[in-house]
Amino acid sequence: MTDFHADNNPLLEINTSFNDYLNAHTRSYQDHIVGGTLDYAFDADFAMRQKIAGFSGWSRLYKGIVSNDMPNRVKRYFQSSDSAGSLQYAKAYEAAKKCSERLQISIPVILVRKAGDTPEIMSLAGDGVEPCVVMTADIAEECTHDELCYLIGCECGRLQNCHTAFNYAFTYPGISRGDVADNPEDAKSGVRELNYSLNKWLLLGDVTADRAGIICLDNPSDFTSVYAGVRRRGIPDSFGNVNKDFDEQAVRRLCEALHIIPVRDLVLGDEVSADERRVVAGMEFIACEVLYIWRPDFSSHEGHVGNKQSLEIRCDIIAGADGSYS
Repeated sequence: MTDFHADNNPLLEINTSFNDYLNAHTRSYQDHIVGGTLDYAFDADFAMRQKIAGFSGWSRLYKGIVSNDMPNRVKRYFQSSDSAGSLQYAKAYEAAKKCSERLQISIPVILVRKAGDTPEIMSLAGDGVEPCVVMTADIAEECTHDELCYLIGCECGRLQNCHTAFNYAFTYPGISRGDVADNPEDAKSGVRELNYSLNKWLLLGDVTADRAGIICLDNPSDFTSVYAGVRRRGIPDSFGNVNKDFDEQAVRRLCEALHIIPVRDLVLGDEVSADERRVVAGMEFIACEVLYIWRPDFSSHEGHVGNKQSLEIRCDIIAGADGSYS
């Protein structure tokens, strides 16, 4: 039967090609895998996780986390949270869509739960469950678009780099965030050694997550101001610390001063905080060629970028990956 309204029928504009559907919904970042890890990931992060994976008992703990603990946690969140979408918590959902597109992953489930005393955002993934990002309603409703892109981008990066089980390990007895022995030799005993290494890894994993968040920003050069905005909102860092007095201008000056120092002369003293180290490491990534491979739409500043090897050497010093910073 002929439809005399065919010329004006919007349904005819829908693409019904199954091949196009597959191409759109099976995004791949395999071209970005180098030596078993993503090209943007911090090498020291991967190395520390490899070390932790070799600890006695870790494989059993890991299996319990991904096979039992996280699926049960995700189930509870599904029962007690709202799913973000185009009609509900649309700003968070749109930011998640942008992050998944820029990191070339399938969009995770975005769950929004009732706001508590402290704003919170996390990522979860396990056997038989879809990867999801869970946030409190105050983050979904009050954060700016850039802040959401950064925060959700960081969590997408944690999912993409298999951080979730390592983060979840801190829910187990004897493993506490910020509980690090002053001397590594003090930790050479079972759970204490695992606790020490996981806390050292948090610093390194943050560098990788921040790089994912930077890739997801509309303008990656805004990282410092976006990070400062997140801190002012009282959103805690990986150690649970809140620094609402983060001095954005002081950190900008520090970044500018350190960026022109040759790696052989690069030294950061104990007076440089973990927050400041994170931002300096993030700004170093903005000067690396890897960012512009992921974001060809973003022009490199002054047309000059460094390579990944140079970035990693500098970030090893900045983040204290050599063990000089606890």
